[in-house]
Amino acid sequence: METQGTRLAAARAALRTVEARMGSDRKAEEGPVLALEEALVPLLPRGLRRGQVISVEGSTSLMVALVARASLEGAWTVMVGMSNVGVLAAARRGLDLTRVALIPYPGVQAPAALGACIDDIDIVMVGQGLALSDADRRRLAARARESGCVVVAAGQWPGAHLQLTVNGSRWTGLGAGEGRLREREVSVAITGRSTGTARSIVICLDEDTHSAGPGAAAKRASMQDKALEKGAA
Repeated sequence: METQGTRLAAARAALRTVEARMGSDRKAEEGPVLALEEALVPLLPRGLRRGQVISVEGSTSLMVALVARASLEGAWTVMVGMSNVGVLAAARRGLDLTRVALIPYPGVQAPAALGACIDDIDIVMVGQGLALSDADRRRLAARARESGCVVVAAGQWPGAHLQLTVNGSRWTGLGAGEGRLREREVSVAITGRSTGTARSIVICLDEDTHSAGPGAAAKRASMQDKALEKGAA
């Protein structure tokens, strides 16, 4: 005989099923926050929240910048399937290499490798082209919510809390025949389940505070980008 208690239990089970399928859970919206560079706060006004999946298109540099402050303040990070990333350039971007693990070629074991990392590591960075189905991504997102891991993925991730797409950049600081390149601003489009309406903002991704000569900031940032990943913006 069906009772109020059994109906309530069935409703809760149905809700958990829907949350698992849609990748939706209030824990990711309300959970603890990892440290974030001040310049990136406009991108994530609610902070780098545990349990979130953030997808980034068009810039490996932005992926690294998103997790750099948390890494410096003690968060463990793993890069999975990011074989082209230069770790020294990542360190110059702010990552603490003593707390970074690398799994460059997970192959067909990508779902299992990511699942194990998500269960035990604070931040998991995911490269493009891994052998992941949409069902794998939903399962991994659910595990991230449960463990409090932050997943930062290159490219599309269906159901991601935030989708950040870099669609342009420009340097400032050079006048009419004088001065030097000082800052690189990037335009980022923001969409996702956590944002409501889509929006686009401009942030400072590179800032020259100690250049040794004209163009030093641009050269340094360009070298970092090439070392981080070929073709990254």
